Amino acid sequence: MAGDFAQAGVVDASVYPSSRVARPVAVADTSTPRTLIVHVGLPKAASSYLHGSIFPQLMGGHYVMPGAANAKKAAYLFARNRFGVRRFSDAFQKSGAFWGRHGDSFLRQYKNLASFNGPRPRALLISDEAVTRVNHFGIRAMPPAFSAAQLCANLSGLRESAHRVGFERVRFLMMTRRQDKLLAASYVQLSRKIPYASQRDFERRVQRLLDRSPNELEHQFFGMDYGQLYDCFAETVGAENVSVMPIEMIGADFPGFIGEMRDVLDVQHAADGLSPTPANARSRRANRWGMRPLLLFKSRHGRLQFTLPARLTGRASEIELGESLARSILGHFSPENRRMAAATGRDLGAYGYYG
Repeated sequence: MAGDFAQAGVVDASVYPSSRVARPVAVADTSTPRTLIVHVGLPKAASSYLHGSIFPQLMGGHYVMPGAANAKKAAYLFARNRFGVRRFSDAFQKSGAFWGRHGDSFLRQYKNLASFNGPRPRALLISDEAVTRVNHFGIRAMPPAFSAAQLCANLSGLRESAHRVGFERVRFLMMTRRQDKLLAASYVQLSRKIPYASQRDFERRVQRLLDRSPNELEHQFFGMDYGQLYDCFAETVGAENVSVMPIEMIGADFPGFIGEMRDVLDVQHAADGLSPTPANARSRRANRWGMRPLLLFKSRHGRLQFTLPARLTGRASEIELGESLARSILGHFSPENRRMAAATGRDLGAYGYYG
């Protein structure tokens, strides 16, 4: 995971405006940007690459990353409350009532971590891929899948709080990845919590996900159900304020990817020296990923942890995404992928999303 890239220009997070009533923002005022942009993930969709090689360079002090390395730092943790929301991503996986009680002060906390020393960009970017993190594989200590109604309620709460603290509009940036590769990458990321991680276990868990009943599909969804996820974002802020970008575009058309990203972020300056090669630490060769060592213990702040290598546990060292399994996954998700493509005008078929 990327390091602490959000620290440039950090101010004292304990200082908050004394009034919760939004004041008019003059055009010449550079203390509050006009637009709040929230990068909502997905997990395993180039988030570390964006945190390390793109967002800090394009946004400077207008960028805050509450997740990853910063998630447990005191400046990024919200005050204890009955809703159990401490981290930024928590607010999108708990009761929407949180926003009515704490939303304004919650959002100000992250706004105050940024530094607005210049007139451009006129936007603040908050990036936390865990906003759309769900429990794909039934691993303990992961948040459950959320319902569309619950997510929409939380997104609406964010929008209303953003308006009250001075933002004129809210935009969402959603990065996608082909679901077959996303599931493989997610499994190896979680493999340190799976005692008997193996090729067979991976395929079994994927099949269980694909076999969800109509009742499950109606009442809950996963971040990989792209059409339903997009509907929540568009319903909340309007389709014109939702940007969907497939990570496959990075390799296929890097100049186009950066040009579109600059438009989304309202960045005017040149984007020179940016790297077009996101790294995947677990990827080995085509359609193979290496497992993580089994985690035995991890201290509260992650400074101390004990793991067991595969050779001492008998666990598999890697998994493979076979052609048959990939076709099954993409065939399952193709209808949702096509629906989102039609809604956004994005040709996802060019990147293999239709199976």
